[in-house]
Amino acid sequence: MKCVARSSTSVLLAVLLVGVAFAQTAPRPAGIRVERSLNANWKFLPEDRPGSESADVRDDHWQRVNIPHTWNAADVDDDTPGYRRGASWYRRDLDLGDDLAHRRIYLKFEGANQVADVYVNTHHVGRHIGGYSAFVFDITPHITLTKPNFVAIRVDNSWNKDIPPLSGDFNMYGGIYRDVWLIATRETHFKVDDHASPGVQITTPNVSASSASVRVRGTIVNKGGKPQKISVSSRVRNAVGRTITIASTDLEIEKGAEAQFDLTTSPIVSPRLWSPDDPYLYTVETVISQNGRTVDLSSQPLGFRWYRFDPDTGFYLNGRHLKLRGTNRHQDLKGIGNALPDRQHTRDLELIKQTGYNFLRLAHYPQDPAVLEAADRLGLLIWEETPLVNYINDSPAFAENSKLMAREMVRQHRNHPSIILWGYMNEIFLPPAPLSESTMQATVKLAKELDAIIREEDPSRYTAIAFHGNEVYNKYGLGEVAQVVGWNLYKGWYEGDFDDFGKFMDDQHRRYPDRVHIISEYGANGDQRLHSSAPRRFDSTTEWQRMFHESHLKQINERPYIAGSAIWNEFDFGAEQRGETIPHRNQKGMWTFDRKPKDVHFFYKANLSDKPVVRISVNDRAIFAGKAKTQFPIDVYSNFPEAELRLNGVSLGKRAVADRKATWTVRFRNGRNRLSVTGRSGGRTVTDTAVIEFRELDVTSPEVAINVGSNADFTDATGRVWLADQIYAPGSWGVVGDKSKFIYSSPPDRNVLGTLDDPLFQTMQEGLEGYKIDVPAGNYEVELLFAEMRNSEAGKRVFDVALNGKAILTELDLFKEVGRARMFLRKGSLSTSGGIRVDLTARIGEPILSGIKVRRVR
Repeated sequence: MKCVARSSTSVLLAVLLVGVAFAQTAPRPAGIRVERSLNANWKFLPEDRPGSESADVRDDHWQRVNIPHTWNAADVDDDTPGYRRGASWYRRDLDLGDDLAHRRIYLKFEGANQVADVYVNTHHVGRHIGGYSAFVFDITPHITLTKPNFVAIRVDNSWNKDIPPLSGDFNMYGGIYRDVWLIATRETHFKVDDHASPGVQITTPNVSASSASVRVRGTIVNKGGKPQKISVSSRVRNAVGRTITIASTDLEIEKGAEAQFDLTTSPIVSPRLWSPDDPYLYTVETVISQNGRTVDLSSQPLGFRWYRFDPDTGFYLNGRHLKLRGTNRHQDLKGIGNALPDRQHTRDLELIKQTGYNFLRLAHYPQDPAVLEAADRLGLLIWEETPLVNYINDSPAFAENSKLMAREMVRQHRNHPSIILWGYMNEIFLPPAPLSESTMQATVKLAKELDAIIREEDPSRYTAIAFHGNEVYNKYGLGEVAQVVGWNLYKGWYEGDFDDFGKFMDDQHRRYPDRVHIISEYGANGDQRLHSSAPRRFDSTTEWQRMFHESHLKQINERPYIAGSAIWNEFDFGAEQRGETIPHRNQKGMWTFDRKPKDVHFFYKANLSDKPVVRISVNDRAIFAGKAKTQFPIDVYSNFPEAELRLNGVSLGKRAVADRKATWTVRFRNGRNRLSVTGRSGGRTVTDTAVIEFRELDVTSPEVAINVGSNADFTDATGRVWLADQIYAPGSWGVVGDKSKFIYSSPPDRNVLGTLDDPLFQTMQEGLEGYKIDVPAGNYEVELLFAEMRNSEAGKRVFDVALNGKAILTELDLFKEVGRARMFLRKGSLSTSGGIRVDLTARIGEPILSGIKVRRVR
């Protein structure tokens, strides 16, 4: 039924306009709805033991845990391939007091990955499929207040052909990894178990700078044994709690039935609009009352804003053009996996906002309620999406689960003003194996069905889909399904050159002029331990990552038809299958996995923040190494028009800041150096400092370590700098042999077992005759580093190794000795009248060398 708001709305509004203030915010009336956290005091069994829902199970020996919890916090980071995907059990007592008598009792789970079977007092109360949405079960028929109660949950994160995501470059951590709540309501209440939605839907059918109206809809259930006459009122409050308008109606609900209400307020004059610059929030407080007594209450956020996309000029918010400048986020953190407390979710969004972003894509699944609450409060525009990643399974069950996930996402989160885009597929034609033609067609069909469901559930927002840079999406017409097309492009990382980005997008815009384009992903690896004066694709150096982003942001800014962009990714995140310079990690973040900023972060802060920024693009207390008088380029990121750099107190001059960067060439003295940079403009002065340790290294140094086969210097955990490789020149060091070649996998795809110094073993010289270091006369210890990264069987590569003509390894077969992708070290000692030569002689295949360290001994 549709209920029309009473005339009390206009009366109250008129009273407010003459300045009568009343109805300040008040605490929730006692005894209406009870919400209790059930995060503490769980018992956990990391195995699937049938019958664990039984009352007579002895769980005293089970692990004691608190929620949020995952059982994969550690095994995703160890050297054993894979991580545990299977079933585990959780149990907990339920303390239900007399204050909950005559109430309906619900359990709400904000997220459990990915199939959860919930038992209360041995009764199976429900199953939820999908790891990234909330779910609610009514447990009232199965509990009693006169004896102890308990709950048992079986959670299973096993791969399942019928449950998205089927794959993805992120960890599918298992566990109850979001908050758990007990909700107790009166018999008459807003519907709690409608896809775990709040039971109340807020829309703003008419919004402008001069006027706005609010529509409030919802479902009320009567679980009691007789009909109920009730009143429903919705009150809009401003940020300080003052009532702005009220709409209300009366309902009569039959026993065991439910009824819908639909209220629209009269216009609100001159509403304060919500935007990233001014994320002003109202609150809609909807109350069910009976005989003058409140029986249930729902409080939902409200932000007045309107927006649109234009295929030529981009995005408009509240009538003004706004370039969406954003990033992506996964929901995990080093050491705890995806079991983040709300304060960490909130902190992540605060870091994002402080950088200056106005847009955030939640990859690749709906995220914690705390994320959206923070986005509303901070002013971050959100793209949220369901977890259909890489490919689908053409089965009825997969399609139904996908549709359920779409409905859950929208119904649970549609009241958040921060959300502007609903996504439902990511790189869906990027499978591990080629898809059949029927599966390709089924994917398009499912996309159309999901798009239709989302538009039906929420016609006020745009739908979106993300493609990787392949024509297959255009071929099958997927670009014509969603209202916004996102492109995940890695030009200059996985393929091509930086400039290919602009060429690709210009071609898409030319061919599809009516299509709205967003760059939904772009990025490159960055490992703060790796630095190079000659960076290159796949080297994971800080310098290449910075060059990548400097080029791409400029190209994005030059193209008004690109409505916005989202970096991949704001934070490094867990990806167990990856074996790059930091194993088990996608390291394209602006911050490390433990939330330490990388140099490239400050490039974006200088470009996006409205606060003064000046930052030397080196880690504080960084270590530089090289020959005496080596000159290093030092970049400064700033939003000042000019900056002045000082080295050890001496000015190196002022530089104009162009494209938010200025560069000086610096020659450090041996030992400790202090850099400082100052930006000045309009009475503002900001200074940044960095302490640099410079180590003069040459053949006369007590120790020289070389990252053989690499263009990058590598700083290991002890602070030792392994210098970039080079071709031998007299008086120095380097590789010998015309057939030698630098080998660097593209990108590294294998974790090197037995070491934390993976970059030393992922690069190598192959086919070299030897290696020369022109040390002076003396006694030396030589350490040689090897790893077989190509061959997967013995007998493919066999060679001999000698130091200054003396054999130290004969018929070395690395695969036979230690296997593939395992480090192999060999030390040798020698006395020399001058110079060290490592000779490598092939027997089968080509010799390799990954690193060499020479240390003078007495």
